Amino acid sequence: MEQEGAHGEVGRCAEHGKKLVYFCRVEKLRVCSKCAIVGSHRGHTVVAVEEALRELKELLSARSVKLGAESSEQALRLEEIEQNTTTAKEEAEALQRQVQDDFSALRNVLDSEEKALRESIAAEAQHALQELGRLKAECLRRAEHLRTLVDPLHVALNSTDLSDILKVLHISSDGPSCPCETVNDPIVRFEAEKFYGPLQYRVWKKMFQVIQTVPEAYTLDPSTSHPHLEISMNRRSVIPCREALQVAYTDGRFSSCLCVLGAEAFSTGKHYWEVTVSKKAKWDLGVAYSSVPRHGAIIYRPSSGIWCLTLRDGCCYEACDEPDIQLMVQRKPGRIGIYVDYEGGVVSFLDAETMQMLHIFRAHFTDQLLPLYSPCAREEEGDQRLTVFKLNM
Repeated sequence: MEQEGAHGEVGRCAEHGKKLVYFCRVEKLRVCSKCAIVGSHRGHTVVAVEEALRELKELLSARSVKLGAESSEQALRLEEIEQNTTTAKEEAEALQRQVQDDFSALRNVLDSEEKALRESIAAEAQHALQELGRLKAECLRRAEHLRTLVDPLHVALNSTDLSDILKVLHISSDGPSCPCETVNDPIVRFEAEKFYGPLQYRVWKKMFQVIQTVPEAYTLDPSTSHPHLEISMNRRSVIPCREALQVAYTDGRFSSCLCVLGAEAFSTGKHYWEVTVSKKAKWDLGVAYSSVPRHGAIIYRPSSGIWCLTLRDGCCYEACDEPDIQLMVQRKPGRIGIYVDYEGGVVSFLDAETMQMLHIFRAHFTDQLLPLYSPCAREEEGDQRLTVFKLNM
């Protein structure tokens, strides 16, 4: 069978001499009418060349569209990779600078305190040594003077001449006194106890002057707590109750979800606080927009204005993201740290005892935030309370 000519003219079948005006879909070849009816392509699906050409072009067009879409997708992916590469470099450099600045500030405190303390010790030691040196010199001079008085006495003791003995007695009693005017000054000592005490703790407290983010002693807002939650007198602990408390029902109070909000809202800056969870088997902790609904079903989701970490069954930790993320936590923290960088759009949860990161949310905040706490329903055993940790300085 002949193929189509170089300029698109229709060829002829080498076997039958007829024009190749048909296309065999099975073998993807142009054939003549006799090939399709009685020839080697009998029984195959055969269509006119024009129809085959149209179908093939449609197939090519569809493939072109698909490849174009994939190319566009890869271009967008490449652009995202490039953007993330640039962002990664910039964020890494910014973090390197921040780490350097933070540690420099701490080192400056340590260096300054060490220098001041060493200088104080040196000054105290120098004063004591100078005074001891002066007393030593005076003591030596007195000893030498006493020796000049004692030697004649020893000679006189061995003498039998009464006049010599009387002479020596006269000289020793009326002779010049000791030239040391401060012979009775108290002997000084180096007062090392001035520098004793909890040195590291004292310096650690001074370091808090340069530490920008320390555990904040937040309090709870009783007007937002669910009726089955009891707030302590100092407003730093929340305990679930079996019976509802006699409280006023207001729009700001949670009516279905066993939650309470913090009393201190913030819409700027970096904040860190810790919550003692002891050995509780379930709890919810996080932050929420101050406008979060207080009634009806509340779903812990960033899209609902809530960034939350939960514990269930004493071992199942979950970040309430979209979708939820099961966390692998090796040890059970007794205290959870929550860090929020409002401008940076970060909410992170840590094991406050080891400072190991548990989970990080990325967000763009548009409203003021409040801490959110839930001790969940009362358990059968153990300490039921959640307590906002207060660092006693």
